[in-house]
Amino acid sequence: MESALAVPEILDEILQLATPSMQVMAAQTCRWWSDCSLRWLWRHMESFYPLLELLSPLVRIGNTWEFSSDLSASDWNRFRRYASRIHSLYFALTPSYRGEEDCSASPRILQDVILHCPTPDSMFPNLTKIVWRPDTPADLHPILLFLVPTVQSLEFSCGGPMSDECINILEVLEPRKIYLTNFELTMRGHDRAFLDRLSTILADQKKLISIALPPYSATREIAAALGQLPYLRKYTSNIFVEFQPLLEVGMEFDWHDDTFPSLERLTLYTSLANASGLMTKSHQSRLRHLALIDRKPFSYAELLTCCSTLSASQSSLTVLDLGLYSYPATTTIPAQSLPFDLFRPLLQCTALVQLLLSSHLAMEYDDKDIAAMASSWPHLQVLALCSSPAIKIGLDAGQPLRSVGTFARNFHRLVRLSIYINSLDVGLTSDIRHGRLAEINFGTSPTSGSDEDASLYLADMIEIGGSIRGESSEDHVEFLVSSRREIRERYRRAAYWSNVSTIVQSIHASTSHLL
Repeated sequence: MESALAVPEILDEILQLATPSMQVMAAQTCRWWSDCSLRWLWRHMESFYPLLELLSPLVRIGNTWEFSSDLSASDWNRFRRYASRIHSLYFALTPSYRGEEDCSASPRILQDVILHCPTPDSMFPNLTKIVWRPDTPADLHPILLFLVPTVQSLEFSCGGPMSDECINILEVLEPRKIYLTNFELTMRGHDRAFLDRLSTILADQKKLISIALPPYSATREIAAALGQLPYLRKYTSNIFVEFQPLLEVGMEFDWHDDTFPSLERLTLYTSLANASGLMTKSHQSRLRHLALIDRKPFSYAELLTCCSTLSASQSSLTVLDLGLYSYPATTTIPAQSLPFDLFRPLLQCTALVQLLLSSHLAMEYDDKDIAAMASSWPHLQVLALCSSPAIKIGLDAGQPLRSVGTFARNFHRLVRLSIYINSLDVGLTSDIRHGRLAEINFGTSPTSGSDEDASLYLADMIEIGGSIRGESSEDHVEFLVSSRREIRERYRRAAYWSNVSTIVQSIHASTSHLL
């Protein structure tokens, strides 16, 4: 039998789920409540400014924040009371503070902190996660104050070329006995020397479980280092979406059966042709979550080959995200949809729980194809057959509104559906009641159909509390936000309170002469 929770443990569970305002009020009650609430209030710091104000009040001078006075020993004593409670820290100098967006922290503030901190090696002794968003190379140096052996997660996102400064920071991890479980790096500037030094650093991080690196870092040396990490389960190729030249960079390396022994989640920015030949069958059999993002023109043959390759992972793959953000490379006018036959090999992936087709083109299918999907994917919960319900595609693409009912009848575990509809089928009635879907997102091409008819039809397939969102490909306007049952409940409550109000007004009018 499990032992009963002690009062402090129960209090800790309660305050963990409380809102910040409730935690502030709890901190003003007694010592037990105060210690627990302050621990959760300061556990995750999403701004660096409150920490600075613990040392000294900030004043605005021009467009920068400055300390109002020199730092003293008493300031640091007060700071340490709170610093030990902090477990995660988000750093950026540019976000607004006190609603003043044109003002940022002065670099002199950080210099004062670095120079006068009495414990520079353990400013936050219990820190486990750091998210760093430096704007300039000078913004990187203060992180040395926070890199302590307790840190397990480090996320860098550098807005400019600062590879030398970044790699100098990362090289202190091993000497300080910092072994990360999660590391994320997003940076535009790079060179070969940076990547070579990075591969050496990563080879020492034997406890890494999750890593996210820019696409250009997919070199043979880095792949060799990552491939030997025994616990690495998640590899993500991240990117600055607006920085288009990086999208053209492919993978330099080949994987072998004896590499990446624990890999389960993989996200890659690469071409479909490259993805098909990248992984061995051994890797595919271990993958649970796979996302492939291709922003270059592709051929139908490449898409079919990729899906056929993925079908080899039929026993393990649970989440598949295909990001096809360009049109097929054909000599004719770009296609308006992607035939279901191109995806038919994926029916072998019988363990799928989520299938996401992030594409400017919608999948073309019929009722038989829906039945085949439902039979092959009995555990499917999320199905998105277009990237956005509001995408502009041809009038002939998409499906009739009744296809939503076909999905709802065939997929018994489906909770979220995103499809493109080319007609709203006025006058449809549904034979479904108390549906299981929690969310329906659909887009429509310009038609004469009735949005109201669509809402009444779809409402029967949504569970209580679910949501429906429909958008037009012309104006991207959300015109449907709730299910029919929710609307009926709202009307019922409105009528109830209207009647109560009428009764109260009547009583007040008949008794006002007695007051």
